[in-house]
Amino acid sequence: MKNLQDAIEKICELKGENMALHTVTSALLQSMHKEQLDRFIAVHAQIAELARVTLINSDLAGESVISSFDLHTQNLSTLARSLR
Repeated sequence: MKNLQDAIEKICELKGENMALHTVTSALLQSMHKEQLDRFIAVHAQIAELARVTLINSDLAGESVISSFDLHTQNLSTLARSLR
């Protein structure tokens, strides 16, 4: 039972960290000038594709990790494009 409790606590910690990073990212995107935002969108697309390929080729990343990465990457891209 202790291992399950530790896992639940770690998942909650990671969720909190993810939300904090999402908040910072949203604030940064909203404070960018259009030119900076356009550059971010282009660079983000390139880096996200590289990260996705890395995840796909990793023995440690399962389908749920890749699906979550795809979802959150798309959400971030949508947010950035909506601010143009």
